This record gives sequence, C-alpha cells and structure tokens, in this order.
Amino acid sequence: MSSSNDDSSNKIDIPSADILRLILTHLTESNLHQSCEALSQESGVSMAGLVGPSKGQLISCAEGGRWGECLEILAGLDLQRYRKSYIDDYCEAHGRDGDDGNDNGDVHESIITPLEKLVSLTHETTILELGDRGEFELAYATLRMCSEMLDKTLPVHGDDVDNIDELRDNNLQSNTNNNEHNLGMMSSRSGDIERRVTALSSLRSSGADSSLLLPTNYYGPSNQTQQKRRNFISKLLSRHVPDAPSGRLSSLLQQSVKWQCHTGAFPAVQKLFQDQAENDDDNDDGGKKKKKKRKAPEKKFDLVLGNVDLVGSSDNKKHKRKSSSTKEGVMVERIPSRAKQTIRLGKKSYIESAIFLPDGSGLVTGSSDGFIEVWGERTRSGDDESSPNSLLQNDVDFEKLRTSDLQYQKNDELMMQDSSILAMDVSHDGTMLASASSYGDVCVWKIADGRLLRKLERTHGGSGSNDKGCAVTCLQFSPDGSKVLTGGHDSTCREHGLLSSRMIKEFRGHKSYINCCSYAILPNSSIVTRSEYNGERNFLAVVTASADGSVMIWNCRSAEPLREIIPPISTSSNRSIHDTESIVSNRSIHTVLHLHSPANTMIVVPRSDQAFLMSLSGSILQTYVRDDVQGTELLAATVSPSNQWLYVSANDGKCIVFDLNSGKVEKILSSFTQECVGKSNTNCEISGILHHPHCSFIGGYSNDKSQKRGIICIWK
Repeated sequence: MSSSNDDSSNKIDIPSADILRLILTHLTESNLHQSCEALSQESGVSMAGLVGPSKGQLISCAEGGRWGECLEILAGLDLQRYRKSYIDDYCEAHGRDGDDGNDNGDVHESIITPLEKLVSLTHETTILELGDRGEFELAYATLRMCSEMLDKTLPVHGDDVDNIDELRDNNLQSNTNNNEHNLGMMSSRSGDIERRVTALSSLRSSGADSSLLLPTNYYGPSNQTQQKRRNFISKLLSRHVPDAPSGRLSSLLQQSVKWQCHTGAFPAVQKLFQDQAENDDDNDDGGKKKKKKRKAPEKKFDLVLGNVDLVGSSDNKKHKRKSSSTKEGVMVERIPSRAKQTIRLGKKSYIESAIFLPDGSGLVTGSSDGFIEVWGERTRSGDDESSPNSLLQNDVDFEKLRTSDLQYQKNDELMMQDSSILAMDVSHDGTMLASASSYGDVCVWKIADGRLLRKLERTHGGSGSNDKGCAVTCLQFSPDGSKVLTGGHDSTCREHGLLSSRMIKEFRGHKSYINCCSYAILPNSSIVTRSEYNGERNFLAVVTASADGSVMIWNCRSAEPLREIIPPISTSSNRSIHDTESIVSNRSIHTVLHLHSPANTMIVVPRSDQAFLMSLSGSILQTYVRDDVQGTELLAATVSPSNQWLYVSANDGKCIVFDLNSGKVEKILSSFTQECVGKSNTNCEISGILHHPHCSFIGGYSNDKSQKRGIICIWK
C-alpha cells in the first residue's frame, strides 16, 4: 500500500499475503474448509497459525499415532514465514543485521527453526511406525522422499529433541559440526533411520516370534516406547505450532471502522455516531425529563459499501422490538440467569421427555401416564407471524396449554399412548411428531390436528402377540422425514419405514442399552472409503451411544459398523455402583450432540466428571471439566443454537455453562435442579435439558418418581 498524502506516517504497509492469511483463518473458523483450501491453492499463501480446534486435532492425532492427518495439518502452515520471523528474532538477539553481508546469509541458511525440526521429527516417527507395522516398502519410499529434509534439519547421531528450545543459542554451532561430520564419515540422519528400519526388518524376518521386539533405541535414546515418543512430539507441537487468535479479522475491522469514524474518513458514519452520542446526552442530562422530540429515522452502517442506510422510522415500535438474542443486528447469545416460567403436570405424573418445536412456538412434553401435550400459548396478537419479531421470548407463555390453534387440545382430546413416553422427536418441517413408549410402541402424529398417522408396535423385542416390547429410549426422524430411527433396551438400533410400517435395518453391536441414536450427514470421506459411499458428496451415517460406554458410527445403507469410539472416561470419580454381572457400565454415555461448528464434530457426555468434544474419527478436540469441584457426575446436556455454549447439569444440583471453543466454565446456575424439580425435592436428579431453537433460554426436568408432580422449568 502506498500513501498519496504527504503525511505517510499514518499509513501502514500491509502485505496482501497477510490479508489473505486473515481470510484463510476466518474461513477455517467458519468451517469453510474447502473454500480455504481453494483460496490457498490459487494464491499460494498458507496459514500463519492454527485456530484452537485445528490445533487440538493436531495434538490428538499425534497422541493417537494418526500421522497422515498430522502431516496434512502441518502442510497447511507457512513454514517460510515462520522461518523469516525466527531469523529476525535470532539476529536481533545476537546483534546482527538480517540483510547485511554474504556471511550472514550463509549463517542464516544454516539456522534450523524449532518448527522445521519438529516437522522432520514427525516425518521420522511416521517412517519408524510404518516399519513397526510391517509396511517396510512404504517406509523406505517415504524415507527417500524426505531424506534431504531430514539430513538438513536433524543431527546425524543421537536425538537432541530435549534441547529443542536451546536452538537459538546452539543451532549454528551444532549444524556446522553436523555438516563436517556428514562430509567426514559419509553418514546422515536418513542413513541412521534406514539402519534402524533395516534392523527391524531383519529381526522380523528371522523366523522367531519377534513381532513385538524392536531394535535397541529404535524410537529414540533410552529405548523410548512408541507411546512415549508420541506424547513427546505432541507436547512439542503444542508448544511450537503458532496459535492463530480467534476472531482476528472481525476484530481488526471493528477497530478500523472506529478509527475512521474518529478521524472523519467516513463523514456520514461520523455523523451517525455523533447523533447517537447526542441522543444519549439528552437522555442523561441531569436526570431531568425533557419533552420528547420526534427522532430521526434509524440509520445503519453498511460495512461493505461504506455508507449509511435508513432502516425505518423509530416511531414504529414493532421494528424496535428485538429478541434477547439480538443486539444492534448482531447475534448475541446470552446465558439464562433466572427461572421464568414453570409447566406443572397433574399429581403423580412426571415428565419423561420434552422437546421444543423447530420454530420455537411451542414445547411438547411426554409424561409418565402416556399423555403428549403441546404448551405455549401466544400472548400477543396482530403481528405478522412471518416477521422476525413474531416469536420473541416474551410472546409465548409456555405455562399455558396451546389451544388457540390446536382445537383438539381445546376439546381435551390429547395425543396419548398406553405407557410412559420415553422419547420424542419432531420432523424437520415441524409437521409431524414421533413418540416412543416404554412398551416399545412408536407413534407418528400430525401436530396440527393431533391425528395418529402411523403406529409401529413392539419395535424392539416382544415377538409374541401378547408380549410387551422392550422400552424405546431414543428416536429421530430421517432428514427427509420418511423413516424413524429408534434405540431400545435390547441393545439394538433400528430404522423403520413410515410408508411400509416395517423395520428396514438393524444396527447390532452394542452390549447394553442404547441411550442415544441419530443420523449424521458426513460431507467428506474421512470415516468411510470411496467404495462405501459410491463417490457421493454427502454420506448418511448413523451414530449411537450406549450404556456400555461406547459410541458407534454405522453405514446407514449397509448397517455395517464403521468405527467404534470409546472415550477415556475416568471411573475413579464415578459414584454409581453396578453389579459385576450387569450389562450397564459405570461408563454409560447418555448424550451425543452433533455440532455444525466445528464441522464433523460431536459432544459426547458420559455419566462421569467430564465431557468431550470429539471428531467423528474419534479424536478428542476439547475436554470439559469443572474447575470449582471434582468428582461430580454429568447427567444431561444441550448446546446453544450457535454452538457457543454447552449446558451440562450435574448431580450436585448445578448447571454448568462451558464455552464450547475454549472449554472454560463461563457460568454456573447454582439453583438449577432446585427450580426444575421443586424446592421440596432436593434429592431428585435432572434427566433432561433442552435449549430453545432461536432464543436464549433453556429448560430442565426430572423423571424421578418421588416427585409429587412433574414440572419443567424454563430459564431466561
């Protein structure tokens, strides 16, 4: 950038490559990975650092030995930019000029940065593990491809990774000695790696049972084990891979606009801010009330075009009303702070399941006596229901049964089944409701008129005509609404067609109750091979979680298991006691929540003291642990619509709100259980928690039979 004014001191030269790097980071944060890759390939610019979830995935891949994914992530970093910055710091620390003289140029060529050395160590470990797996041809081929890089960045003999932080002082001398050693003894680091792989190959081909034997110091000095080597490299990755600050692009744009308003570069925008400041001064002048003046039309700043647009007259109160989730036109998800509304059932009846309607206009509850009720009577009239202000949180009274547009509820003709309603789901278009009972029956209802569309009897267990089926604990509509996925106490998950009213597929492999089942659309082939998804862009999978402590991902077409994920659940703090012969594990996973940000990830919540953010490949990207107490158990969980907050209820009566990206505790609702089960039922545990699809409020309920009556409390 060049300045046309004489005062060039106010101008900052910003390289276009840095602008592209900011855009790449923003695309990655927005989960537009294909767009990020396309921009990087076309421009030839790589990212300067990794955002939080990407770095967490990198560390997890290193700890798990998934070196292919690890190297792919490292390939997206701009090593040359890191090297230039490192050399500048090195020259400044040693009092040298980075651009002066040929001698300094030779010195700079011999400097090896910690990140370059770390990438080489990653390649070396990849080659060694390929040999350990018996893939010697692939190990030799990989060694030939990266031998030049290994010889340049790593010493010939031994392993000085423990001194990787001391390279600023010793790097030049060590590399000079290594180069002399290479010329004198005709040896190299790649030759040392080849020697180790060859020794392993000879040991494995000796004919003896030596599949578990390794040559001395195969993975490193002092006979390092494979896992110790992985953990060491993961720690180095965590320390030396640069972190890209989140929200950097938007933060710079906000600061730039404020500065341009301050300097008058945008006169119209400056006038807009001055008008707002004058209105604030008039309202706060000495605390005296003044005669109201007719305000000018509201204005809105267009960041892209740099002008000011008229929004509308401020006299129109309908346009001024805003949801609690919006502020100045920007989505801001607030954390609920107090109990606002309470739904109360009849005596000796408690809530087994609950779900919000997709448009947020109602709340559906399923009770222990088999009744299904839709709550949420509108308290305002006259607004256009299609307007964005028609579903504000204060417009719906969830304490009242919805009768204004549901005539069957007004006539006391409720939807119901013969036993407790253990699970419910609403179709994506909001027209159908599926409910599952403790007898194994699944009913599909039309919400508008309460009509029963389909009834699937004994979907799990119960082969005889008089037999009661196994309880159905979870269910979900397929994306197109033509099928229903169910999970039950018979340890199976089944898919049923609504047109044929029959079971289509059965997913069998768990050893205990199915607590959660859902469909997942995978936009890439990270879990399956091309032959399994026939080259299609999107692949439909089924995800199940069980009381046996595992999460399984299935091929929805063939019902074959693709991956079994067993989170590292700590059982030392788990206070639940189970019989040794029981099929219910004390590592039971009760909740799996799929996220749209980060993409292809899910929240896994076991009955333990921690929850996990995991990729569908099984990598742990984030761990959520309370910082106020230890040893509590997590009972139920939900996420906010933007995937910003994770709400988890614990058995000590509190609801913990985690920042989903950072993993830190943002807020604790101390009286959550007390409000959701009634102040007299202090020993009850929360069995379900749900979040409104649009507004910032949550609900919680318990199915404890000791309650006098079931209630569900809405927090706002």
